[in-house]
Amino acid sequence: MAKHSKKKANFFQTALFKTTLKIVIIVIITASLLLNLFTFIMPVVKYYGTSMSPTLEDGQILIVSKMAEIESGDIIAFYYNNKVLVRRVVATGNEQISIDIFGAVSVNGEELNEPYIESKTLGQCNLDFPYNVPTGAFFVLGDNRDAAMDSRLEEIGVVTDDRLIGKVVFSVKPFGSIK
Repeated sequence: MAKHSKKKANFFQTALFKTTLKIVIIVIITASLLLNLFTFIMPVVKYYGTSMSPTLEDGQILIVSKMAEIESGDIIAFYYNNKVLVRRVVATGNEQISIDIFGAVSVNGEELNEPYIESKTLGQCNLDFPYNVPTGAFFVLGDNRDAAMDSRLEEIGVVTDDRLIGKVVFSVKPFGSIK
């Protein structure tokens, strides 16, 4: 009888070990896949500041797609001086942008409709207009033009591929899509 109990105990210990090992392997693989996804394909960034107000809030957590195609009107994340900045694309490569002294933005001679900004202003600017956006680059502006440091400043300039993180596609906190 004791021999049968010992075999039964060994069986359960072996089964428990195998099940635990399978769970650990699944957790490691899942964690690895998620880490790679959120590092190389869809990084997570935290937005700080007021330059994108009222569209984004200070401390908002955003998901960025490195695979998404970027167009005018999209919000992108990019590097500047080892910091992550988040701004809106208003012009792309081979387009000409102008901003008048009242803050009206025109691309290729046509004034933009910008319902996402609260007030028009030239803001901080040391760039001469009209400005021709180089091929493969993005001219970006913050939605809060008074507070934003963006492509209007020569030191930030246009965003090129080597500085681009990707297109902001989703907000984790608060939860929802970005427009």
